[in-house]
Amino acid sequence: MMRAIFIKRLGLMALLLVLHVAAIAAPGGERRIEQQIYELINEYREQNGLPPLQYNKDVADMAHYHSRRMADKDVPFGHTGFQDRYNVLKRELPDMTAGAENVAYGADDAAEAVELWLRSAGHKKNIRGNFTHTGISVVRDSDGRLYFTQLFVKLQ
Repeated sequence: MMRAIFIKRLGLMALLLVLHVAAIAAPGGERRIEQQIYELINEYREQNGLPPLQYNKDVADMAHYHSRRMADKDVPFGHTGFQDRYNVLKRELPDMTAGAENVAYGADDAAEAVELWLRSAGHKKNIRGNFTHTGISVVRDSDGRLYFTQLFVKLQ
């Protein structure tokens, strides 16, 4: 009896793993990860008495630009060019008064990326920052690795 329950649970866990991998690898899987990051970040902010961040397409497009460039190896992984991205956003969003950026690499899903950020003092400071809007991008490189960018801005 116990063996049958164990086998049934093991089968269920294997099915969940397959579904998880399929969801990430499927077209649009990156968009689902972005949505999950958005939800996890706002849940964290709410749990800490902070207002939720609003999604902004211009900010998300800039995050995508950076993730794509890192995934394509046009720029090294990191914050290279952040001031340039900030300046472009400032021109597009003239009421922007502040901005910050989190990047991640090596995570396999939204929860892992957010966990990495929350374990880093600087990234956590951005998540908890006095920002009003965000944009998130996840891009897969040619080897299947994910590059994450989350931009934070404060709009008046």
